[in-house]
Amino acid sequence: MQSKSIKLALSIFSILVFGFTAANAQLSDELRPFDFSNDYYKTNGVIAETLTNRKNGADGQSVFDFATDSSRFNNIRITATLPAYAADGSSIYWNYYGTSTKQSFTTDVAGKNAVKMANTYPVYVFPSAVIRTSDRQAALIPIDGSYFEANPIGIAEVVAVEFTDRISRSGRKTLNALIERNGASIDGTPIIRTMTDLRDLFNEGLVTLRVDENRPFAVAKVIQYPDRGGITPDAFLLFVTQADGKPLDAEQHFITRFECLKNGSRSCL
Repeated sequence: MQSKSIKLALSIFSILVFGFTAANAQLSDELRPFDFSNDYYKTNGVIAETLTNRKNGADGQSVFDFATDSSRFNNIRITATLPAYAADGSSIYWNYYGTSTKQSFTTDVAGKNAVKMANTYPVYVFPSAVIRTSDRQAALIPIDGSYFEANPIGIAEVVAVEFTDRISRSGRKTLNALIERNGASIDGTPIIRTMTDLRDLFNEGLVTLRVDENRPFAVAKVIQYPDRGGITPDAFLLFVTQADGKPLDAEQHFITRFECLKNGSRSCL
């Protein structure tokens, strides 16, 4: 009888300990998009004080909240979310934390690694040639299986993709075929969904790649677990709109999936 009582007590104790450990492990693994602490930026080669447009909790794109890991994060949680295409064209979501320059990197090994990561994982953006303050489609971010471990703050070189002014008859044929496959942007140009699309257009001389020397880098982290709380219920999506305010037909899928993910459902992916 006593032996059974001891076994029962040990079982209950094990359950309690396991539950407490699991809960703490979950708490320490912050999945929500908090801005990073100044020290964590520095550890990863970036001087936080040099960032511009950094989120502050009162900018309409972030809120004050409490992070579970104060060594890595501060108490500013980013709610503004952007859609993007991964290298293979699949849908991903990311947050913009701030803009950095060449002077933003520390002069040590961490800084050199940050520059390497920025060049390895650029963010390709697509400024509209028709609407001055808008992009013509969602960004393209070529992440891979090493991205989240290798680039914990999401530092990235920002590369603008623009179509050339003069396009030959064969080039027009290429663009029309791409529109038929991927859909059209707000400029009427084809949506570039994959790195293969981008390379093919670049090699054919149909697009140029440009880096703004004044604002060449950004902290632009892809959300690792959008289905496990990475996209919070109060998050909102900044997507490209047409003149009537509606999303592009070819990018409606970003919005449908985002609204599903806000509920924390894994069936959305």
